[in-house]
Amino acid sequence: MQDPFAPEFLEPPVAPEPPSPTSPPVEPVPSFPHRPARSMATAMLAAGLVVGSVGGGAVGVLLASHRTASTPNAPATLAAGVAAPAPSPGSYAAIYQQTVPGVVTISTEIARGGARSFSQAEGSGIVADKQGDILTNAHVVAGATQLQVTFSDGHTATAQVKGVDQSADLAVVKVSVSQDQLHPLAIGNSDTLQVGDTALAIGSPFGLQGSFTAGIISGLNRSTTAPNGRALTGMIQTDAPINPGNSGGALLDGRGQLVGINDSIQSPVEGNVGVGFAIPVNRAESLLPSLEKGVAIQHPWLGISGETITSGTADQLGLGEKSGVLVVDVVGGGPAAKAGLQASGQADASDDIITAIDGHAITTIEQLTQYLDTKKVGDRVTLSVTRNGKHISVGVTLGNFQAQPSATP
Repeated sequence: MQDPFAPEFLEPPVAPEPPSPTSPPVEPVPSFPHRPARSMATAMLAAGLVVGSVGGGAVGVLLASHRTASTPNAPATLAAGVAAPAPSPGSYAAIYQQTVPGVVTISTEIARGGARSFSQAEGSGIVADKQGDILTNAHVVAGATQLQVTFSDGHTATAQVKGVDQSADLAVVKVSVSQDQLHPLAIGNSDTLQVGDTALAIGSPFGLQGSFTAGIISGLNRSTTAPNGRALTGMIQTDAPINPGNSGGALLDGRGQLVGINDSIQSPVEGNVGVGFAIPVNRAESLLPSLEKGVAIQHPWLGISGETITSGTADQLGLGEKSGVLVVDVVGGGPAAKAGLQASGQADASDDIITAIDGHAITTIEQLTQYLDTKKVGDRVTLSVTRNGKHISVGVTLGNFQAQPSATP
């Protein structure tokens, strides 16, 4: 028996048949020229792009042929809509669907020095009640000659300004529509907010009606400035994206309740960088009845220009106090001037320093303004003042705020 793996067990190779005389001669295949790896990769990439283009074209033709083959009576499967599932209770989607009907877009026309010269602007507003009152910012309607409100369903209505408070940057406009069109938002409690709470904003940034953004409460008791220069204290800070056009819109909590009226942003680019401010709803609620009636609202006023004293300021100016409010200027004829407060007109060691009001220690100008906000015009307060190293008490009867070139408490 032979070894099956022995060479002689293998059958001899069969010689190939000679080519037919009529067959053309076989040309040798040229070898692929050697190229660096980078060039090879480039070649492969180019091939891939070509193949991709061809494939894309084929798909495009296929879809076109499907559309061409369909008949008018055939069901339009591509165009048929599928109903969105109901949002989960408490989800952002559920909150949005519940609250967006209560937020409107406010479009304004503002005359610019001539009958045919005007500009247009847009902001947001909040449905306040079933009587057609819309709450917004004073700066949204400032100078407007015409107002139009657009609801979330696209319905529009002409509006008239009912009341404006420049010192609080709040206003109310009125529309005459069916009560079925009006969906007031549920009111929350801005006094119970905590840093880290959910914050949701609805408005019309850049005219994009019904835009919904989410973030958190980033800070409380912040200070900004009203259109007339008065300090706005106790403001809510949020990183929920707010942009031009969000002014007057709603800031909601995690339950969809209104906790603030979006007012302004702090940004070097006139767009969102994560620092937005809203007016607390509790403050707006207290002013709403007067705004709805068009009653002029008074704000208590001391009549000074001041700055917060820091350790650096105290050392630089040689002040006798390391904290408090330095009275830089006194408004002529104002309450402080009548009470005898002294200031040089520029930060100086001779200026009066306010260290307390009615026995409450004051370390910043924001604290002073916040305390004044708890008072009424005509109330009398007692200031603890350091003057040239001496401690004195000064009684002041508060007046009504008057706009000045610089913010004054």
